[in-house]
Amino acid sequence: MYKSGFAQLIEDMLNFKTALGHKMNSYKWNLLSFDRFCQKHFPDESILTKEIALAWCNDMESNSKSGYRLHAIREFGKYLVANDKEAFVIPSTLLPKYTADVPYIFSDNELVNFFRATDSISVFRRKSSPLLEYIVPVIFRLQYACGLRPQEVRQLKANNFDFTNNIIYIEESKWCKDRRLAVRSDIMGLCDKYNNIANFIIPNRTYFFQSPKGKAYERAWLTSTFHRCWKLSGNTNEKGSCVPYDLRHNFATQTLMKWVEEGVDINEYIPYLSAYMGHATFSNTFYYIHLLPERLSRMDFTKLNGVIPEVPL
Repeated sequence: MYKSGFAQLIEDMLNFKTALGHKMNSYKWNLLSFDRFCQKHFPDESILTKEIALAWCNDMESNSKSGYRLHAIREFGKYLVANDKEAFVIPSTLLPKYTADVPYIFSDNELVNFFRATDSISVFRRKSSPLLEYIVPVIFRLQYACGLRPQEVRQLKANNFDFTNNIIYIEESKWCKDRRLAVRSDIMGLCDKYNNIANFIIPNRTYFFQSPKGKAYERAWLTSTFHRCWKLSGNTNEKGSCVPYDLRHNFATQTLMKWVEEGVDINEYIPYLSAYMGHATFSNTFYYIHLLPERLSRMDFTKLNGVIPEVPL
């Protein structure tokens, strides 16, 4: 796969990262691009110099992915130096600072309209996707009800569901973390009904929401399906397109708003929400407080019936 003078070093780094539990897709394809670049422009080089590293980072038609290249080649350089190899390490100051887009917070009516639209997905029925009309109403409700990341809900496996105890198991998610989530009984009931239909149509399937190819659905599929449902719902968004990740953001803000209304001590219960959502630090969860309406943000955050918001069924 890799053929430049850095081929073996790249393979060694990927094997090392994999052994530590890191997911390699991003590194693999970025370093493949680097390998091909070196084959063409530095065929006789096997030492990562400043010239080579920066030349590859700047060799692109647009700078939209420069941050990914900088990060990949910086990690490669760090790996080489750690193994006593001569190498240039991209300074951390050159890495672009990440600024998250402000999430779109749905109104109650927008949520009702959206989930009603998912129930009408049969208008997009395809013979090649016999489960589509059953998957769409469930996958987005489950993502919202549990605050799941889009990749988490897409990659759920059939054996990740414990219908007896209303628990789902999220494995190898972000930061290589696993977690078990308690799920509302009505949502699990919806999942159970879907599961029975799916078992009849595709016996012994691997993924809970399995594509016709026998794999988990791709990110592009989830995004395009979300957009179709949003359009079908009649909702508008003057700030731009909504995305599936907004369902996770809305889970967090709806939970916090519910706690405020119930007089819950936010500082006391943030750790529970943080663990439920699989955040690396509590600060990631506190981020959502500033998304609350201004009048709620100024309240004195000082009984918890559950961390899962109501979902229109």
